[in-house]
Amino acid sequence: MSLTKTTIRILPETIRLVKMTDKEYFSSENKDYISNSKLGLINPDEGGSYEKYEQGFKSGYSDSFELGSAVHAIVLQPDYFNVSDLRKPGGKLGLCVEKFYEYRRKGLSINESISLSSADADYYKDKMTPTRLKTAIKSSLPFYLKRIHIKDSLDGIETIYLSETNAAKYEKCVLGIKSNPKVDEILYPKGLITPAEVYNEYAIFAEVEVTIDGKLTRLKLKAKLDNFTVNHETQEITLNDLKTTGKPINFFMGNNVTVKDEEGKYIGKTWYDGSFQKFHYYRQMGMYLWLLSCCMQNQGFNYKLKANMVVVETIPEFRTKVYPVTDKQIKQGLDEFKKLLTLVVEWIEKK
Repeated sequence: MSLTKTTIRILPETIRLVKMTDKEYFSSENKDYISNSKLGLINPDEGGSYEKYEQGFKSGYSDSFELGSAVHAIVLQPDYFNVSDLRKPGGKLGLCVEKFYEYRRKGLSINESISLSSADADYYKDKMTPTRLKTAIKSSLPFYLKRIHIKDSLDGIETIYLSETNAAKYEKCVLGIKSNPKVDEILYPKGLITPAEVYNEYAIFAEVEVTIDGKLTRLKLKAKLDNFTVNHETQEITLNDLKTTGKPINFFMGNNVTVKDEEGKYIGKTWYDGSFQKFHYYRQMGMYLWLLSCCMQNQGFNYKLKANMVVVETIPEFRTKVYPVTDKQIKQGLDEFKKLLTLVVEWIEKK
């Protein structure tokens, strides 16, 4: 397909800014909307393809994802979440037993619940032998027997269950964030005559028209913003994204690494791409900032836009740091975002 002339236009009347939970955002009701993560499935630079985009996300779980979700919830929505003192098994077994609990609550049989929960958690899916089942029951039964006597939510507050390992890391991560005045200043600006408006965990939904060589295709987009603030005094809108990292924080945005020979002699330095580049966070920030800009302009606010990455280590010393996202990085992200939308259009035409 020739890409000699491509334009992308957002449809103002379709823009919606909604406060919602992750469960609502990822529900089947919004499955037709394209997210930044979904674009990664079609991006060749991330191992994506038309086939992977069509297949969609596979069920996946990791302790790091669970930890990051807990930190997000407590830092950004402390009035809606609580971390329990009850510890669940680690790894995929922990997710499996939580899914088992949910299916049993729905009235499914034990065998049905075991089959479905192991599939959801990808815990020995279709490979659950009697020996493995016996081991799983032994490891998870103490948690399950206590869990069934606890309400799913109390006064609208949802309870989060963590493994021993993640619980210890979670406490140190949250302490690190709350101990950093710079982070608090970014997420919850204070000291102004008129306090800035703070928005945590809001989603943007919108439709766009992608025109390639005169042919128009309409796509649906969505984005879940961790935090953004609107300062009417300085006329600034600041987008902030909270990330956890299992590597030294100084390498998150990339860094120069010393290179030595086999004898340990200094050769020079080489650039190391950190998580910001590796996971294409620049595209996420470019896409999110563009959608947020369109949304706020739609409400009559033509303010200056800024963006930050708020990063916390999940390893000692559990440091936190705020990295401003540069205009160059935003442009890089927008360029990739627009390029991938054209690939989505190609995929639609091939279908």
